Amino acid sequence: MKPRGFTLVELLVVLSVLAVMAAISLPGFYAFSAQISLNASAKTMASSLRKLQGQAILQHETLTFNLTDLKLPKGISPIKTSNICFAPSGFTPPGGSGTFIIKNNIGQTKMIVVSTSGRVRVE
Repeated sequence: MKPRGFTLVELLVVLSVLAVMAAISLPGFYAFSAQISLNASAKTMASSLRKLQGQAILQHETLTFNLTDLKLPKGISPIKTSNICFAPSGFTPPGGSGTFIIKNNIGQTKMIVVSTSGRVRVE
């Protein structure tokens, strides 16, 4: 009769190999997670700006973007902010365009740019 199962030594070897693999991949996962959070935050800001632009057009009034209304996730912080506003035409009035720069806790950055034509883009 052939014994079935694994020995204690075999189980310990497998667990140690898994622990080493996890230790090697964890820093890469952390950087990947921080990049994903930064991208999502930049897209959320751009979406909020586009929504404000649409509201300015519908309400026929000039509206200003307030960064404090937007909750950024933990680890994401603004580096540079601008007073962005949209006219009823959807364009930005003189001095109403600008750039937001946000960064994550490992130093990666994203720019959210609003041009004078009202175009919002993430770089």
